[in-house]
Amino acid sequence: MRVAAAFLADAANVREGTLSVLSGFINTINREEYPAPLGATLVVVVEYDENEARRGEQQRTFRARCEPSIGGAEIFNIEGQFSLESSADAFGYIPMVFALQEVEIPMTGSYRIIFEGDGLERVDVRFYANSTTMPDLDNELAKD
Repeated sequence: MRVAAAFLADAANVREGTLSVLSGFINTINREEYPAPLGATLVVVVEYDENEARRGEQQRTFRARCEPSIGGAEIFNIEGQFSLESSADAFGYIPMVFALQEVEIPMTGSYRIIFEGDGLERVDVRFYANSTTMPDLDNELAKD
């Protein structure tokens, strides 16, 4: 079992096992000032095969947490479960979406969302938070 894809998107949904994504693979957000909402959805797709479907529990747990790339406090976390198909010839993909539009990013900088779970290798989804506001040069020059 492995994470086949993990990324940020403008929006995504899952209907009858089918994943629909709008504007995927966001790696930068630009906001006038911080703290600011992330305004994105985390998309994770887990791939499994017949051996994994037969081994262990069908219910698997996962955890996702967001933190600055270089030290700092956790910004948010998500915990939950996903289910594998139980038939002997089962294989497939499990798409999951997590709406993070209102999660507040505290300041500019580099961040990562760490996704890990039972039987999964850890995956980091990285993004940068940039400011679109330019510093007031008159105030900066007056200081000198």
